[in-house]
Amino acid sequence: MHRSALILVSAFALSLAACDPSKDEPPPDVEDTIFDEQVRALDRGRSVEDIQDEHMKKLKKSVDASDGSDTRGN
Repeated sequence: MHRSALILVSAFALSLAACDPSKDEPPPDVEDTIFDEQVRALDRGRSVEDIQDEHMKKLKKSVDASDGSDTRGN
């Protein structure tokens, strides 16, 4: 009986320790972690992708405006 009471008290103490409010801290900013360099590289890649998308839109608009006609006379 004494052993099961000890197990019960230990389980209760562990469950209270798991509810520690200090563990609910917000995560640090990416700039403060080791992932800052990788995140900046991804951001640069996304900006290049945006530039390429704009270029493709202009190219498609140019092709649509010319009605796809071949200017070489073929």
